[in-house]
Amino acid sequence: MKEILPLITMVIKMSWNTNENEKEETSFEQRKQLILNQVLKRNQRDSHFLCCSITGNPKVGKTGIALDCRTEKEIEEGYKIAVLDFDKGAEPTWSSCWDKDENIIIFEPVELNRDGSTNWEESMNNALAFVTFVEEMIESGEKVKAFILDGVDKLYEGAGDLLRSHLAKSNKRTGQIILETDSIKVNPLDWKIRNRINDRILDMACSLETNRFFITHMKPIYGDIYNPVPVGEVPDWHKSTPARFNQMLHIVKVKDKGVTTYSATLEASKTNSELVGTSWIVFSTNGDNEWFGIPELREGNI
Repeated sequence: MKEILPLITMVIKMSWNTNENEKEETSFEQRKQLILNQVLKRNQRDSHFLCCSITGNPKVGKTGIALDCRTEKEIEEGYKIAVLDFDKGAEPTWSSCWDKDENIIIFEPVELNRDGSTNWEESMNNALAFVTFVEEMIESGEKVKAFILDGVDKLYEGAGDLLRSHLAKSNKRTGQIILETDSIKVNPLDWKIRNRINDRILDMACSLETNRFFITHMKPIYGDIYNPVPVGEVPDWHKSTPARFNQMLHIVKVKDKGVTTYSATLEASKTNSELVGTSWIVFSTNGDNEWFGIPELREGNI
């Protein structure tokens, strides 16, 4: 397995490179081979891989849509789905809707300290280890239909908490007393460290040679800081995050005359512009509860 455990510490120290004396010089011929291998892989693919965000409020079927990305044939052939679950919500869906399918691999990276607080340094390293684990699965030839990062908002929040934790330790070393990590003042330049931690995991996940889904909740936006009444909502992630995605799905729940439906809308797509604006009813309580999912997503055609 690749050396990954020191990574978060290196980010906190704002050092992304290993010791130059320890690095082997990469020759032009090695880089040329890397280019040729990448081009060959891309040309050999039957279709593109999705890199899709799924946004919506809690309990609207976001995780269910991502898990329902395999065709019936792919399920029979044992295609796997790997879930990095920061949100800790995938297991109930896996258990109740997928009969604990052993080909759906769920990993919850978040670790707690003895006092119940979150150990974000270990949690982030766990996340990096799982992404690397999935990468090795793919490289070894295993059939991996998709990678899902469930809880992009929790990842971003955790990166900020990790930064504050580091600053708290630094303040203690200088004799300052810190009562609450949340009370720590962060220099605007230091937020770049949080962004680097967040981006490192997202970028590693985006580089996987499989379909990738990134799930996050919504957060309210306010028109006036003096009037705390929401005027709308936007996805809860760093402002640079959506630039990574080729497709964007948004899910809403609608109740009408006693019937509840979950509706998914394709808000953006670089691969199928004709479907942009299309909505699908993915779940309905009209009569028997029935799940429909998105057929085009299973086929990779959104």
